[in-house]
Amino acid sequence: MPLEHASISPFDRGFIFGDGVYEGLRSFRGKMVGMERHIARMRDGLREARIDWDPSPLTRMSEELIKACAMPDAFVYWQVTRGTPGPGQPVRSRVPAGRMTPTVFGYCTPQPPIEKFVNADPPTVTCAVCEDTRWSRGHLKSISLLGNVIAAIEADEAGAQDAILVKNGLVGEGTAANLILVHGRQIVTPSLESVPILAGVTRAMDLDVAPEIVSRPVKVEELASASELMLTGTTTMITSITQVDGRPVGDGKPGPVARSLLARLTRAIAVELGFGDIVERIRVDTLSPWSSPVSASR
Repeated sequence: MPLEHASISPFDRGFIFGDGVYEGLRSFRGKMVGMERHIARMRDGLREARIDWDPSPLTRMSEELIKACAMPDAFVYWQVTRGTPGPGQPVRSRVPAGRMTPTVFGYCTPQPPIEKFVNADPPTVTCAVCEDTRWSRGHLKSISLLGNVIAAIEADEAGAQDAILVKNGLVGEGTAANLILVHGRQIVTPSLESVPILAGVTRAMDLDVAPEIVSRPVKVEELASASELMLTGTTTMITSITQVDGRPVGDGKPGPVARSLLARLTRAIAVELGFGDIVERIRVDTLSPWSSPVSASR
């Protein structure tokens, strides 16, 4: 429906409590990326939150939404809240009182086409290290993102574009993306068991296309000695972090591992969506083995 026709009760538990889960999806040329993984993650989140809604139709709903918006290259957001208490049900009861109909809301915004990432340097971002004060269920894609918002504001106040969240001396993730670093002779991503972070769909794709990536606990001290740092996510793809707390990472530019990862990820998406022309355009040299300082084994 047109935006001006959309209406949600102010008593919806998503507004009152942040009681809901969400998924952020990516469309290229009108085709959705990684839908099975997104649907599975939302199903797990809904189950853990005890919200009764089946996310199976998300693919069809997403395709209808981007078609209605005439937006084939898009970020697509879906949010499912527990819904609005019915007549006679208490508005502020933490434990849901009675059955509710979940509220399902979606929108899309334009994003660059896949051609932008072909044989290209990764985009860049600067970061500040911030203490992760969020709750312990970071694996749940909850709409309650105040902790992420505060960290992003703190990073902005420090003159950076994003935050790297750290808890108990261990590195977690950015405010909206997972983290990858090149440390010594390893390409590493923080393990899901070491800190309460999200199991990103793009992170999983990275592990598929680059099995040499090691998933393990990452100490905060390793940030300072990393030769490359990257954020990876639905709209982030592979983005090189060029500064942390005002200090350059490596030579302050996207490195060879980031370029190779971006090429591999772009190729995997093109293969998944059947974009043969994109697969043919990706240069072989961008998919070449890692540079010599980096190990290709676990």
